[in-house]
Amino acid sequence: MISTLILHLSSPMQSWGNSSRFEHRGAGPAPSKSSICGMICAAMGAARQSPLEREIIEAFHRIRMTSVCRKQGIILRDYHTVQGTRKANGSIDNKTAVQSYRHYWHDSRFIVLLNSKDEPLLRRMRQALLDPQWGIWLGRKSCIPSEPLIQEDIMPAADAREHALHHIPENQRELFIEVEDHHTGTDTWQDEPLGFGSPAHSGRSGRTYGPRRINHIAALGVASEDYFQF
Repeated sequence: MISTLILHLSSPMQSWGNSSRFEHRGAGPAPSKSSICGMICAAMGAARQSPLEREIIEAFHRIRMTSVCRKQGIILRDYHTVQGTRKANGSIDNKTAVQSYRHYWHDSRFIVLLNSKDEPLLRRMRQALLDPQWGIWLGRKSCIPSEPLIQEDIMPAADAREHALHHIPENQRELFIEVEDHHTGTDTWQDEPLGFGSPAHSGRSGRTYGPRRINHIAALGVASEDYFQF
């Protein structure tokens, strides 16, 4: 039987960097799988390249994740200037300031469903999120949760999905469902976690990801591609 761990993601600001490089760093249309995996690694105290981190990452390859947009907020844009950027020839430019625009969801709420046959592992994750060893944030370190992530017990998958959608009108539902078959999906995200770097090199260039097929279901009367135009 497939069991589900339900996460409630609510914060004044949150940002999920599905595509977050160079000058424009987007907020992502929904929580990325790599971000949720990293959040659970932090909650369980899994150091980079530790056996526990590897166990969690490998477990996420067997977990199917669904994100539900419970409340759609608005996009905020934060302006930065950055020095010490890397040029095309590989050298570091310490003279020129580069403009950077970072985007955040304001006043949004998401529900994430983690579906797995390994209920004992889901219970370990649930307990860690109730009493995390390290800090928890929603995409970026400035995005602190405003309500408990865990509000229900582990449920059978069908009950969890019905529970997540219960208070959302059908014409306002937006789901991002991970699927196994390419033809049943509508988009591919490069957010399947493969590694989070090393203790000495944990920047974005040290992290690795694989592709994940998504079925985006939107009943909001807005084309799904519009959510990527930040």
